Amino acid sequence: MKFTKIKNGEYSFKGVDNWTNKEIEGHIIYQPYDVKLNQVWSVVFGLNTNNPCQEFYGSTLKDCKNWLTN
Repeated sequence: MKFTKIKNGEYSFKGVDNWTNKEIEGHIIYQPYDVKLNQVWSVVFGLNTNNPCQEFYGSTLKDCKNWLTN
C-alpha cells in the first residue's frame, strides 16, 4: 500500500486489497469539527465520484493505515 501526503490532514492511498486482491485507492481525511474524537480520521473510497463511500473512522492516522494494511 502506498500512502502520499496531499496536504495537512489529507493523504491518498493506492494498493491491493488483502481480502479481494483487487486494486483500491482513495483518501484518508482529517475532519476535526462536528465529529467524535475517535472518528476524526476517515478512510474514503471513490472521492472523485458523486457518492464517496466512507468505510472506516479512526482516532489517528495510524489507525486508518493499519485498517487498510491488515
